[in-house]
Amino acid sequence: MLQISFLILLFSITSAASIVLIGGRGIIGIEMNLLNIVKIIFSWQFILGAIFAFLSRLLFLMINSAVYKIPALSISSTSITMFITSFATIFVIAANYYFLGERLNFSQGVGAAIIFAGTIIIMR
Repeated sequence: MLQISFLILLFSITSAASIVLIGGRGIIGIEMNLLNIVKIIFSWQFILGAIFAFLSRLLFLMINSAVYKIPALSISSTSITMFITSFATIFVIAANYYFLGERLNFSQGVGAAIIFAGTIIIMR
């Protein structure tokens, strides 16, 4: 379980980094025409964000493999992995708050808390 927890932490960090890098207002706030899309694709933020996204997909596979090796969880390992990797949402919210200046309202905060609690319940 310690290995899975560590992989989830790495998945959460790489997912949050990917989203923060491509979620900046300088990227998402521009008009999405062909020229701007090409500029975005070749920007360092998009390339680095894509690398982090790729790493998070690899980590998803590693988590799924580790969950599959647990006999009681193997029959639904991919579904369980999807649920437990939703823990990354908490990291994304925190990173967006800190790096992008985004704020959540009360109901969004409650939703994030429910996701966190659900992840803990599924891990048990």
